[in-house]
Amino acid sequence: MDQRDQNNLNNQSFYKYPKLSKQQTDYLSLLCSPKDSYSAYPIIEFLNNNPKKHLEALQSAISSLNKNDQYELFQNTLPKMAQYSLELVENSPKKQLLISKGTIQFTRKEIYQFLSLAFFGLLIAQHDQFPDPCNLTYILQDSIEKAKCYLHYFINAREEQENELVTLERISFNKNYHIDHFFPNQKTNSILDLELWSNCNKSLKNIEFCDQYIEEQENSFLVDFANKYVGGGVLDYGCVQEEILFTIMPENIIAVLFCKVLEDDEVVLIKNSIRYSDYKGYGYSFQFVKREPKNLNQNILVLDAQDYSYDSLKQYQPNEILREINKSFIGFSLSQQLSNEEFLLPISTGKWGCGVFEGDCELKIIIQLIAFSASIANEDQQRKMIFSTFKDKKTNQYQKVLDDIIKKYKSVGNLFQQLLKMSKKYRVFEFLVNKQ
Repeated sequence: MDQRDQNNLNNQSFYKYPKLSKQQTDYLSLLCSPKDSYSAYPIIEFLNNNPKKHLEALQSAISSLNKNDQYELFQNTLPKMAQYSLELVENSPKKQLLISKGTIQFTRKEIYQFLSLAFFGLLIAQHDQFPDPCNLTYILQDSIEKAKCYLHYFINAREEQENELVTLERISFNKNYHIDHFFPNQKTNSILDLELWSNCNKSLKNIEFCDQYIEEQENSFLVDFANKYVGGGVLDYGCVQEEILFTIMPENIIAVLFCKVLEDDEVVLIKNSIRYSDYKGYGYSFQFVKREPKNLNQNILVLDAQDYSYDSLKQYQPNEILREINKSFIGFSLSQQLSNEEFLLPISTGKWGCGVFEGDCELKIIIQLIAFSASIANEDQQRKMIFSTFKDKKTNQYQKVLDDIIKKYKSVGNLFQQLLKMSKKYRVFEFLVNKQ
């Protein structure tokens, strides 16, 4: 980034709120009192800048609601959303954008306010290094199942939980923490380089495999298979792991609005999100499934893998392996700000970067094994990594092979050195198990 770009970012370090026209304000004010569907739809469409394509997904999603929920939406929820939107724009609380490392907190009410403005299509883009679109307009036009999830959130968010806090923390590589704390005998290193990993004598730790989905693990850190633009395509057509995670837990969208694109040595933690919806299917088959909102103490670890869809062989190069190990290690090391109890929560992960990014699943498992083993500060720490197989019978069979690899190589450094010798003539597990 050149100096001019840096100056532009510095000048826009606080969140920019929309400046509503008198007509927008008047229309929001109209929605502050109960309306029926016929009078509400035109107002919502106007606020969404009268899209050429009507908000057909919203209409279908509302039609699918039972009578009680429809009544609640038009009599109470939409008026609350309109009132909260006006309050947020009027008060415009000073909020720091997460351009670099730092922490920011939101009440659940504040997040509801931001998402209400997004529903009415009124949020404005922050910078070209932030995701765009930043509103729900596309979803309300074209994505019925996502629209159902958001309506369920708006209707069911509880006022008694409005003062609870959701925390965003952007974490970047820090020598004092990531090397001095986890590699205390290698103080000469200032970066996570090939030499440091090759000389790491920490013991390899076991990984538990299970058939549950990642988000079913309670009291844990859920690995978000992230895009470097946090949230990926959640606000438009995207509907794979990250987008689903952010759709069934809409409060995570606040990270989409406040986080600049991630660098190679950065991750984001989102703490204390509530899961509002269930679902079935994946991608184009995704479907909303109604559930009662329940706080499972879910925390999200936003971890972006490299995209190898354009060149799948590139991922076996040493510098690419190093990038993925460093990224996952910084993620699994979590934060200096966490309590010891929080740090010891399990990491719930899976086939990170192995979907549309076309990562090699066996390679990514070994990378996560190395990174997680190194993120154990001392041998006595009782941390767990749980690998969700997504009902994939093939990955269900990986447990024994991985146990053999751990037994054979014993230390992080031994396994890392061998992995760098990987030849694509072999499958990763085959190469590691059979190599003499």
